[in-house]
Amino acid sequence: MAITVNDINNGVMIQITGEIDLSISPEIKDKILEQIDANMKEHNFSIAKSIYTDLSEVSYIDSSGIASLIQSHQQAAKSGVNFYLFKTSPSVLKVIQLARLDSIFKLVDAIQD
Repeated sequence: MAITVNDINNGVMIQITGEIDLSISPEIKDKILEQIDANMKEHNFSIAKSIYTDLSEVSYIDSSGIASLIQSHQQAAKSGVNFYLFKTSPSVLKVIQLARLDSIFKLVDAIQD
């Protein structure tokens, strides 16, 4: 499992690879919340930044991983940050759809303007 953060034109891309389970989901949530907090300090709430969580290389996600994504989504919404799930792998997408969260999360395959 690996987490990398890269700056992109209108925000950051957080790329996650491997499996997301109870042992790693707190670290993922912390990394995303850190980026939300950095956006608030950098922009003083004036410009919405986008955070893309790239799940294309995630082979498995459990309920703790889904909970971390939900908490991150909620914090982003409170902070005025656009939060996207980017290129979600088929196995992760299936879990999101079964939980009926595909209407909550912004699922995208391309960087938004």
